[in-house]
Amino acid sequence: MNILMIGATGFIGKEVVKQLALEDVSLTLLVRDQSRAASLKALAPSKIALVTGDLTQPNLGLDETDKASVLNCDLILHCGGPMDITLSETLAKKAFLEGSRYVMDLAKEIQEQKGLKKLIHVAGYMSPFNDEASVWEDTDVFNEVHPALIGTPPYEQMKFLSDIYMRQEAKKNHIPLAVINPPTVIGDDQTGDTAQLGGFGLFIKIIRGGSLPVIPGGKDYRLPLINKNIIAEFIVQTIFNETQEKMTYTLVSDKASDPDISDLMTTISESMHIKTPRLTVPFGLLKFVMTFGGSQLTGIPKSSLNFLTNRTFDNQLTKNDFEPELVSKLSASNVPLAIADIDFRLTYGEAGITPYTRTSLQGATVYRLDGKGKPLVLIHGLFSDGTDLFDLGLALNKQTAREIIIPDLPGFGKSPFVKSRDSLIPYLDLIASIKKAMPEGAIFIGHSFGAALLMEASNRNYLVESDKIILLQPPFKKIVKEPYSWLSKLMLKQASDKQLAHYFNRNGLLLTNVAKNDMYLKRVKASFNSPRILNTTLELNKVLKGMTLTLSEHRVYDVLWGKRDKSYSLPIDHEQVIKLNDGHFFPISNPLETATYISSLI
Repeated sequence: MNILMIGATGFIGKEVVKQLALEDVSLTLLVRDQSRAASLKALAPSKIALVTGDLTQPNLGLDETDKASVLNCDLILHCGGPMDITLSETLAKKAFLEGSRYVMDLAKEIQEQKGLKKLIHVAGYMSPFNDEASVWEDTDVFNEVHPALIGTPPYEQMKFLSDIYMRQEAKKNHIPLAVINPPTVIGDDQTGDTAQLGGFGLFIKIIRGGSLPVIPGGKDYRLPLINKNIIAEFIVQTIFNETQEKMTYTLVSDKASDPDISDLMTTISESMHIKTPRLTVPFGLLKFVMTFGGSQLTGIPKSSLNFLTNRTFDNQLTKNDFEPELVSKLSASNVPLAIADIDFRLTYGEAGITPYTRTSLQGATVYRLDGKGKPLVLIHGLFSDGTDLFDLGLALNKQTAREIIIPDLPGFGKSPFVKSRDSLIPYLDLIASIKKAMPEGAIFIGHSFGAALLMEASNRNYLVESDKIILLQPPFKKIVKEPYSWLSKLMLKQASDKQLAHYFNRNGLLLTNVAKNDMYLKRVKASFNSPRILNTTLELNKVLKGMTLTLSEHRVYDVLWGKRDKSYSLPIDHEQVIKLNDGHFFPISNPLETATYISSLI
């Protein structure tokens, strides 16, 4: 089977290609820029072909050669179009309605020449249309708006008019049409990786900015979510399932299986380390306020509330045609990981992780590099996350050939904050989970707060004497006094680049590598825009002040110490301490030198 896929480089499309690359099919991907799809083709070079085109152009913008290739396809999968609810009517019409016309023109041509096995169109869960033709068959979509769509924003209106058009043309030309209506799509159920910042990303942006301090609608409303790998599984299965007379699949779980908006906002608030809203505002009132000035005042697009619904969706056909195990996954899992991932992207922008791979453990994000022997586990400190230790991990991997494991601690990087009466428990539990996953043992290396955490894990018997621990700049004794946390929060959020650099310089924290210093300080400054990272940093800094850290004679620690640090001092001149002519953040500024010392210790 040769499948033409439109929208392959999109959030959903990439996951579909990834899964189809494992199947016995050929894929022809319509892309605007082939360089953007190079990584997709690399998944299965012998099975994946790229053609240059444009959904919004007649003949999909294909040249004669590429069109001839496309006409040999047996099935069309259309999941193209932008995810931007603020699109104007003109742009939305071009992207969706006119785009669907050009897709159908090609589908009809294939149908006339050889017969099209199936056309699959990914629409949206708020579409009011299904296989009942009497509802939509007489609508002139290019000249009128269906009554069910009057008053809806251009994005939804044009998207669902295109749904009507695809149904009309498929019926007229006897083309088997399957329509998939997914809810809001978030990252996969393993890592939460959510590159799409529209939809759920917009909701997180609104909440983290403090623009929605109330619960919209209350327990009658929900925001249905699905993991991207699960919707991809449904699409792939739809390709291989037998053709049915009715094939409109709503991928919204039963209402009882989905958290209501109150529960979802609690999850978001706790993951973001912010206060959970308690006041419920009727949905109608909230939309009224948004329509009459509230949207401009808060910066919340009024159309963003359209994702919330109190409707019950008919998913019976989905239950009939797909395996129960897959149907049971309709409601998204690992939502906190997706929340943290989105917050990370809103804070820092896109960030590559190559050559690391990303997994999750104990609800936290974990990065890995392959290797042999006892793994090296690197634990970051405050004012940093796992990615700041990537260079150190790469150097250690090269020098020792060992596996490298770097977690983002809860509340940092791409890991959600975890609420606990004992603030340290979620962090200690993560250490314990990493240790449990390493039956052959591991070597734990902690920087700053990460070093303090490893010492606490040892004191509480999360780690035992046989676990080797290397401490990088453990925060033994605080020299510099800091203001109260509320003042620190205010100062951090309002600090200029110059003030931040001065603080790091004055306290011997600054990195000695100038290029890295600039990059690092920009990341630190950016982190203050995330309430999750900022509040977690302040909370753990307060916890750190109450911790008693000493080098015990009964526990062997190897210590690397940057002697230019003016914030902390060593309580004793211990023989296990290797002193470096560097500051507090030497593992980040000088990863090669640090790796060499660590390699000698292991």
